[in-house]
Amino acid sequence: MAVKPLGKPNRRVRTTHKKSGRVLVSVSAGSATNVVKVISAGDLRKRLKLKQPEFARLVPISQRSLATLESGTAPTPAIARRLTELERLMDALSEIIQEESLGTWLQTPNDAFDGLKPIEVIDRGEADRLWEMIYDLRSGIPS
Repeated sequence: MAVKPLGKPNRRVRTTHKKSGRVLVSVSAGSATNVVKVISAGDLRKRLKLKQPEFARLVPISQRSLATLESGTAPTPAIARRLTELERLMDALSEIIQEESLGTWLQTPNDAFDGLKPIEVIDRGEADRLWEMIYDLRSGIPS
């Protein structure tokens, strides 16, 4: 006897709104589709209270490319993915650091990162060190 699949697996689809440059992430299961998240480079940068040069380092793109994104140009899939990753990291950090202090915290040298600024840790491609810190603080495990 053959086993029939119950339905199509969930698929995550990223689309970009052409005028606003916002990334729409939708999850579809069969014929039903729900929009999950809307991401904008400008909104995320303003949320972190960072200037364009600092935020461009986090993405990483040039300051000129960031200005183009903020003017409404749709991001490439790679940049959209990076914006999604940054937003997830900032959401997690905002659970343990006051939201209005995130931008300052990112630009302040931190002993937990060998004196590097968290923005430099991300810039080096070592964001997993921040995720490790978040995990330790959430779990209450002393380091």
